[in-house]
Amino acid sequence: MILRLAIIGFGNVGQEFARMLMAKRDWLLKSKGLDVEVHVISTKNRGSITSKQPIDLEKALRVMKTEGTLKSYGHETTTLKPAELLSKSDADLMVELSTLNIESGQPARDHIRIAMENGMDVITANKGPIAFEYNDLRNMARSRGVHFRFEGTVMDGTPIFNLVERTLPGCEIIGLTGILNSTSNFILTQMSAGITMDDAIREAQRRGFAESDPSLDIDGWDAAAKITALANVLMDAQANPKMVQRTGIRNVRGEDIREAALKGKKIRMIASARPTADGVELTVSTDLIGPDHLFWSVDGTSSALTIRTDLMGDLTIIETNPSVTQTAYAVFSDMLLIVEAIRAGTV
Repeated sequence: MILRLAIIGFGNVGQEFARMLMAKRDWLLKSKGLDVEVHVISTKNRGSITSKQPIDLEKALRVMKTEGTLKSYGHETTTLKPAELLSKSDADLMVELSTLNIESGQPARDHIRIAMENGMDVITANKGPIAFEYNDLRNMARSRGVHFRFEGTVMDGTPIFNLVERTLPGCEIIGLTGILNSTSNFILTQMSAGITMDDAIREAQRRGFAESDPSLDIDGWDAAAKITALANVLMDAQANPKMVQRTGIRNVRGEDIREAALKGKKIRMIASARPTADGVELTVSTDLIGPDHLFWSVDGTSSALTIRTDLMGDLTIIETNPSVTQTAYAVFSDMLLIVEAIRAGTV
């Protein structure tokens, strides 16, 4: 089986996914009878490639590393925008890896719609579409007979959505609580060691997991998008991030951290979703937790999620200091699950 991909977004995750495809090519052929070809790579400002023949991923990665752009890849480079590339492409599956837009989830939402309209299966690691428009996109996928997967949108490659879908049949999800933003968790951990917030942010930026503008992290917007995505999929919340009651860590002071430590506690930014008479209440707040709390040991860039169910009680998953490889793996695993579904004739 040949699977032709269009990759929209070629930042850290996209490049790691490309490396994973190269490293696992022989395994895919031998174990899965699957030959994966990339025919479109699109970036916002660093050039795009479209080709009838499979793109040379090694060359694309080399050019991106040495020149910071794909514009010198060769005659296959193009100035077409993602929408045009998707409309003209004969790819079987689109991988959407563009940057989160917390205001609207665009243009990723449009990318997904165009891909589905053109009969493509879709994988996204962009939480925006799931946080803003999950129900409509899910229904569109069903009506078009295409597959739609998004494991990498929350907690990198940790199987949250797949866990519920595949191993908890019949369970109702009646609550979610988690440490979902690794940058803020890292900052709070550093501050507990006596480092200022500004220095902790600079260190997170140096290590490559904080943006030059850390507002989405420290103001709680990233966590808000993630808890919304989780609640939309697992609790039918039909919400968006702007509906989240949100308090980030921007105003946490070193003095607050020290006072908490004197009481034997830590400050953590915790996101939650719980059912109410009016729907699902979503919050992001800075909370004091003690040694008896399940999240007490969740430090650094680690994250955690407790899933409350009606039949299985509480299940807690902890992801320890992930890297970009884990998010790329989520895309890789979603791809394999889609191939499995195609072969089984299911959507």
